[in-house]
Amino acid sequence: MNLPTLIGILIIVAVVAAIVATGVWNKKHHKGGCGCGCDHCPNGGACHTK
Repeated sequence: MNLPTLIGILIIVAVVAAIVATGVWNKKHHKGGCGCGCDHCPNGGACHTK
């Protein structure tokens, strides 16, 4: 592999890692996901534990 290919791969890996980390952080802090009421959702209890 040459240097530009390696740099491109590292940039792509960094972007994917940032997207995954943001998703995990949002899930841990109960942000994102659904914005509507989950009263009628069959998985409402799994998302919003009390």
